[in-house]
Order: sequence, then structure tokens, then C-alpha cells
Amino acid sequence: MASFKIGYLFKKKYTSYKNEEYEIFELIDVVIGITFTNTNNVDRCNILTGKYAGIYANLIDKKRNEDEYVFIDTSLNDSIKQNDNNVDFNSIRKKLISITSKYYLRDSNGTTLKSLVNNNLIEQLDNEKKKESDFNEAEFQNISDISKMYSEIKKTIISQDEQIMQILTSLFKNQKVVNSNLSIDLIAKLKENILIYGSTGTGKTEILKRISRLYNIPIVIEDATSLSETGYVGRKIDDMLENLCLAANGDIDLAQKGILVLDEFDKLAEKANNQSHVSKEGVQRSLLKLLDGTLFYFNNKQFDTSKLTVVALGAFTGITNGDNYAKITTDDFIKYGIMRELIGRFSKTIAMNPLTKEDIIKILKKSDFSPLNTYKQLFKLLNVDFEFNNEFIEYIAELAIAKQSSARSLKTVFDDCISSALFKIFAGEYSRISLVKPNDENNNPYILTKKSLVGGLKNN
Repeated sequence: MASFKIGYLFKKKYTSYKNEEYEIFELIDVVIGITFTNTNNVDRCNILTGKYAGIYANLIDKKRNEDEYVFIDTSLNDSIKQNDNNVDFNSIRKKLISITSKYYLRDSNGTTLKSLVNNNLIEQLDNEKKKESDFNEAEFQNISDISKMYSEIKKTIISQDEQIMQILTSLFKNQKVVNSNLSIDLIAKLKENILIYGSTGTGKTEILKRISRLYNIPIVIEDATSLSETGYVGRKIDDMLENLCLAANGDIDLAQKGILVLDEFDKLAEKANNQSHVSKEGVQRSLLKLLDGTLFYFNNKQFDTSKLTVVALGAFTGITNGDNYAKITTDDFIKYGIMRELIGRFSKTIAMNPLTKEDIIKILKKSDFSPLNTYKQLFKLLNVDFEFNNEFIEYIAELAIAKQSSARSLKTVFDDCISSALFKIFAGEYSRISLVKPNDENNNPYILTKKSLVGGLKNN
């Protein structure tokens, strides 16, 4: 039933703070409106007063939707009392605005607005992040957390179950050690730096990316090829440590216990025919200091790497005949061009499994980020039916293997197959796409079905 209400009118805004986006509401007026339930059974308010008269706002305490404006009614009797029992809307309006904070933050269940004073906005957002951090830390203390993370990562990374388990075990062990009361010498002996190696496209970098999203520990993934020796133009180790401090929101104590990932580590191996003016061996020597646990100074900060976990990732292409990396030895890395002193600093080495055609097919069918599954979401958004058969999946797997980059090339191969179809779909003429293996009659790896104008469907 429709009724007159006095209340607060808010406008939705967004603010980014410390890499998080928050939905906040700015109080813009105190208004009178008519609240009612529309034909879609959604509670609304038609604003009657002020410059916003005529707009419709959502009643946030009834149902959440994507409206730009939100209305929350208040007690008229209480409003009159707060205005010294003066029954005058304009003076009531000014009084309510003067005693009400400017910004509000939506709570976790999305049904109410929590009071948020404007000049304390940053402090409030800090408190929100602290509560998140406290919750995650409590979860981290629960031994089941490593199992949850393992299960979550396996949804994306296929056929590397043992490798995921080893990586998580080392990282969790390191965190237990560096957060203990053990002596720094004993921490140094127990803590592991990790080298993960294997063919391109087996999931080395993606595993660490997934961990960085799930783990409540500052993690940064840096490209080792961007590093240069002291005295040359290029990025230095200090720059990576500074990025780790940023990931820890400026908390240097937390950053010192974080995880630094060196991607493309194998590219630091200096080949005999490499005439680069920047010595890759010099970069390797600079990494020794990082791994040995010493002090770095930058921006008036002192960074101790004694408790830092370093994870190196590399394909090491050509280090072995074929794709089997399981039997690689320390001498193989040294022959490849990694200094003996440097390779010796990595007490944990993990070889990735080579991916077979069957593994690629499994990734296509089961991984959360398989192009089949991601495009399924896109076509659902476009209201286009999407289907494929096993012959198409095998066809895509074969194309990916031919590119010799395993799972990494799946998206490229998939995009190439359907790029011309997407143009036609975006034009709005088709209601279904069926992915098929090309043949003599159909050179395209898809069949499009046009929308029916009168009845029935038409293939193209």
C-alpha cells in the first residue's frame, strides 16, 4: 500500500582504497516521498520534494538492486522532536542533515547502511580491511585452510596435484617458521626458497597467481628479466622489495615475511653467445644477497630478507630432451647457466608434469578458466545458446599442442577459431553457436543458427 514517508535520499558512489573497491552512499537530501510496491514486487519510493523530485529510489532495507538512488525512511515524530517540536519541513530537513553523517558504507549482507562520518572515511575503510585481515588470519591458523586452498587451486590448474600440494606445504611451513620465536639462525635453516620448473604452459605462474589471491600474505610476482646489475639502467632488487611493501600496505614487518616470486628466472642463465651489455651473471650475484638474508635500504627503510620466501619460476627450455623434467640435477642447471652458488640457495625444487593431449582435454573440460567455460559465460550474457562436441575439444587440443606452449596457447587457439563468429553474434542475428571440427563441407569450426523471425530456426 502506498504511503507518505520522510527520510534520507542517498546516491551510490564507489571509492578505491588499497586496491579494494567499496560501495558507499553519499547523503544528498532529506525528502518526502511516496513508498509503494511496483508490479515487479519491488519496493520503491517516488520523491516529491526538492531538486530530486520525480526520481524513483530503491528501498535498501527491503531489496537490493542496482539503482543509483536509495531511500531510507525515518520516524516523522522523532524528526519533529529533533527539530524542537517545530512542525516545519524545511527546518526539519536542515536539522536532520546537520546531525547525519555524509557518507555511509553498505554492510556485508547488503541490506542496511552503516553510519560513516565523512572525515573518518579512511579510518572506517581501514577498519573494514582489518576485520577482513583478522578473519583471514583466524582462518589461516586453521589447519584445514591448506586443504581449502589446495581444492580451490585444483579447480583451475589441472594435472599438477602433487606440485600444488608441495608448493602449498612449503609456503605454509615457511609462514609457521618465520612467525615463530625460533632464533634467526634456526629460521634460516628451516625456511625454504623454492624453484619451480617445467615446460611453458604447465601452470607455474598461474599457481602462484591463484595463491596470491587466496593467501593472506603479501605476495608479488616480478619478471626476473627486468632486473639489471648494479650500475646499469634497469630495475633493481630494491624495486621488487618496495613493491612487496606496497602489497603489505606499507607494513614493512609484514612485507619482510612475505613471498617474492621471480618469474622467467631461467632467462637469467647467461648463454655463451649472449652479447648483452647487462651482465646476467651480475644479476644472479645480486640475487645471492637477497637469498642469504641481508639488509636492503630504500626510501629511508631497512628491509631484512632473512624471513622472506623467494620462489623462482622457469621453463628452462632445452635443459632436457623432451618434456620430462623429473630427472634434472643441480649440474643440469649449472650447465644451463645458473651459478652453482645461486642454485644451491633453493633448497626446494619442484618439477612440473608435462601435459599430454589427454591433460589438455581435461583442462578444456574442467578448469574454471578453460576458454570453453569462460566463453560459456559470455554467450550466456548475450542470450546465445552455446554447444560443442568431443571432436571439437580434441581438435582444439591438437592445435594447442602444435604451438608447443601447452595450456598457455588454449585461449589464443580458441579465440582464433571463433573470432569471425563473434562479429556475427554481436551483430545480433544469431541465437546459437555450435563448435565443431572443420571438415570439407564446413571450413569453419562453428555453425551459427539465425534467430527465427516467423518460426523455426535457420543454420548458417
